[in-house]
Formats: sequence, structure tokens, C-alpha cells
Amino acid sequence: MKASSSWRAAPFVVVDLETTGLDPKRDEVISFAAFPVEEGRIAAGEAVHGLVRPRNPPAPASVEIHGLRTSDLAAAPHAPEALEPLARALDGRIPVVHHAWVERSFLGALGMRLPRRMVDTAQLWRLLCVQRGEGDPGAGTLAQIARGLGMPLHRPHVAAGDALTTAQLFLALATHLEGLGLGSVRALTGAERQVQAFGLWHPPGPVSRG
Repeated sequence: MKASSSWRAAPFVVVDLETTGLDPKRDEVISFAAFPVEEGRIAAGEAVHGLVRPRNPPAPASVEIHGLRTSDLAAAPHAPEALEPLARALDGRIPVVHHAWVERSFLGALGMRLPRRMVDTAQLWRLLCVQRGEGDPGAGTLAQIARGLGMPLHRPHVAAGDALTTAQLFLALATHLEGLGLGSVRALTGAERQVQAFGLWHPPGPVSRG
């Protein structure tokens, strides 16, 4: 797939990991989900999801966020075996994630290297705001971006729910950017560089949200 091709012609897969924390040296993946995107549509029937048994019991704070107790994870395989369906889902597709460093660092710690060419919906949102003349809003959560686009959230902090939310945000953001002349694979995978270039010429400051 050429970088100059329309994003609608490219095979994507939207990935979400739920972890016991945000430190890949200490915390662990406990669940995952992936939704393929074909020809600009979510292939929900081909989605994969699963649980991962951590080597250490999830802390109470993690259980409170994700609702996954040690007993819920006891029958799941450990990583990397548990992530084999995810590895197959990623094969030959461009990953779409929200805040790419999470998936990249946690999967990298497990020996699963993601390709350099990725799409980060957090960066797409920033790029869209910049292109609309609203300035750079900075990193946003799924909830903030969904609210900004008038879209629903699906089961927050559950892998399948967050992956579906991310997939829907991806389609909306890509469509909006396409309307602004940024509909190529290169434009979407290079969103972070474009936002950084904007920042070199526009120091951060208050952004009006209307």
C-alpha cells in the first residue's frame, strides 16, 4: 500500500490494550481487542478480543478501573501466548491506536514490535483542530475527543469498548481530514509530525473551544 493512497483503500486494525498501570517495566497487559477496518468500514464480525493472565495479581486500583479481578483472569493464558490472536489481526495491517506509546511500549516489552507506520487518533484530533484554525488542543482522552465530535463512548476501560470507540473516532477523524485534503495514508500516519511542525511556528497558548 503506497503512502500516497487514499486511507479508504488501506487495511487498518484498531487496537486497544488494557493494562494494570502505565509502566511497562512493572505493569502488565490484562486484556486486548482489535477491530479491522476495511474500505472505510469497521469489520465488527472479524474483531478479536481476549484476556491475559498477569504474573502478579492486579492491584485494587486496577480492578476498580477495569473490573477484572484475579479470578476473572485465572483461566486466561499468559502473554505472549494470550496475544497470538492480536498478532494475527495485526499482520499486514496498519495499526490504529489512541496514544500510540502505550501499545508500542507494552507490546514491545513482550517482544511484539509494532510497525513504524501507525495512526494515533489522539494526533488526528490535534491535527484536525489545527487545520480548522482552532489551535492545538494537546493530548486528549477518548472521552474528550468523543465529546468534541458528538460521538458516544462504548464501555470505557473495557478493551472491546475502547477499541470500538477508537475505531469510530478514527473513521470520523479520517473523514473530516479527508475533506480538508488530508485523506492519504501518509497524512494520517504522519499526523504527529504535522502537529509538531505547527507547534514550531505557534507557541502553545489558550485555545478557545467556543
